[in-house]
Amino acid sequence: MNIRRSLVTKYLLIVVASLLMWPILPAIYYLPDLVFKQDSLHETQDLEEMWKDAAEQLNGADESTINGQLGTIQDRYPEAQLFWVDEAGETHFIEKKLEDVPDQWTHLSLVNYMENKKEHGIYTLTAPIGIDGIQGFIVFQLPISNTSLAIEPYSQSLIIIIVVVGVSLVVVSLLFFLSIRKRLIQLQTAMSETGANGIPDEVDINNSDEIGQLEKAFNRMVTQLRDSKEREQEEERLRKQLIANISHDLRTPLTVIQQHAYTVQSNPSSPRAASSMQIIINKLNNVGKLLENLLTYTLLSAGKYPFETKTVDVIEELRNAVAEWYPVFEKEGFHVEVELRDQTLNWKVDPLWLRCIFENLFQNVIRHAKSGQYVGIETAERDGMLYLLIKDKGRGMEYSSEAKGAGIGLSIVSLMTKEMDIEWDVSSSSNGTLHYLSQ
Repeated sequence: MNIRRSLVTKYLLIVVASLLMWPILPAIYYLPDLVFKQDSLHETQDLEEMWKDAAEQLNGADESTINGQLGTIQDRYPEAQLFWVDEAGETHFIEKKLEDVPDQWTHLSLVNYMENKKEHGIYTLTAPIGIDGIQGFIVFQLPISNTSLAIEPYSQSLIIIIVVVGVSLVVVSLLFFLSIRKRLIQLQTAMSETGANGIPDEVDINNSDEIGQLEKAFNRMVTQLRDSKEREQEEERLRKQLIANISHDLRTPLTVIQQHAYTVQSNPSSPRAASSMQIIINKLNNVGKLLENLLTYTLLSAGKYPFETKTVDVIEELRNAVAEWYPVFEKEGFHVEVELRDQTLNWKVDPLWLRCIFENLFQNVIRHAKSGQYVGIETAERDGMLYLLIKDKGRGMEYSSEAKGAGIGLSIVSLMTKEMDIEWDVSSSSNGTLHYLSQ
């Protein structure tokens, strides 16, 4: 697209240059002929001086002398026509009679004759014979195309055209380059100046030429930098929140462990010490699970967690996961309700990742929905698709409780479902939370 636009721009420039040059093309076409022909053209000033000298030399000459002198000039100018008129107004020809020349002359006929010849492109010279002006006159005729007068109009027109076209090109070029310079300076200024967030502001785009493409690329870069800055700030906020939550999740069980360890140390043989030892073991298991989730989350974020997909019957996998967690739910006082269809539902997933998703969702129910004492695992049809559904009757995900931690488990679920193209839809209210999974 950029190449096409560049070619169109160059084509338009060629068209504009052609439009500016078209008046000069005829002159350029004829100029070589005129230049080469100029050497063979007769200068009118030289012809006038020659003809005047010839007329003065014929002072008092008879007819034979005049014919001889004009015959010599005729040999020098074979393309010319020469004749003379005596004092009686009678015409005398040098070689042959000219058809358009009158036999008898008056002053009026001479004027009319010269005007007529001029209109027909004939250069005509007359000069009185002798020095008294009463001995008649001699006439010299030559096509204007054989004289220097033929090139003068072209020379003047050519000079005017060249000057006009040259000035026009200079003005257009100057305006063009000034416009480009202005836009480049604006772009340079935008690149040099940064806003409050350290990122340059976008520039206005008024043209789609090459510089316009450069401006668009600059604006895309600014947008990407701004988005990257926002993502960086969001990631920094989430990182701080994650660190704070993890610190809370670690500090709470460690405090309990410390208290019960003191009880065991004070009276190791008492029944209370045995109970405290079990609590310590449970809390250490929780800490181990937290650290395991943290490691999983870190590896997933870095793209380093092992991943291998295969076709899996997810209903069977969910049924097996429920069977493993059933004693845990019973121990925590949950009523477990399982309604899974007796059919096959194949997804292309990593079996270990899928089991990790189920376990984190179950752990989330135990931690945050204990008040509802209920967990439901079933298949549900929604918008013509079959979903896996895990639901509880807790106070919802917006409810803040002491058990609420870093949220690493759900973050792991989010990363894994995206990587395996699993649709994960969460619906939460004060009456409970529903997790829909489909592919």
